Amino acid sequence: MNLDHVNVYVRDLENMSQFYQDILKLTPGYRPSFSGPPGAWLYDGSGRPVLHLSTTSTGSNRMHQHLDHIAFRTNNVEEVVKQLDSKKIEYEVYEVPEVDLIQIFFRDPEGGRLEVSATKASQ
Repeated sequence: MNLDHVNVYVRDLENMSQFYQDILKLTPGYRPSFSGPPGAWLYDGSGRPVLHLSTTSTGSNRMHQHLDHIAFRTNNVEEVVKQLDSKKIEYEVYEVPEVDLIQIFFRDPEGGRLEVSATKASQ
């Protein structure tokens, strides 16, 4: 069993898609033509559509789901920090020495909490 993707409802599809492209280097790609409101699929470096962004025609009811955070793994935390700094996005850094991990926590433009982590050895 593996995590396939995360679907996030967003208010501003273009802004949110650009944010994830800029900060996490996800790339937009093929999305089947579903009936209903527009959305976007963003792909990771392996060619998998890991983040699905969806809009909703029903307003704010679906926008307040409980989700603590979405986590991504990288080999280049420095690049993520560079992008966050360049866009003046606040973040917190945590080190987990027990498992040789560094974590960066921040929020997307609509308030969703994100984690980007890497093993220190990959730094």
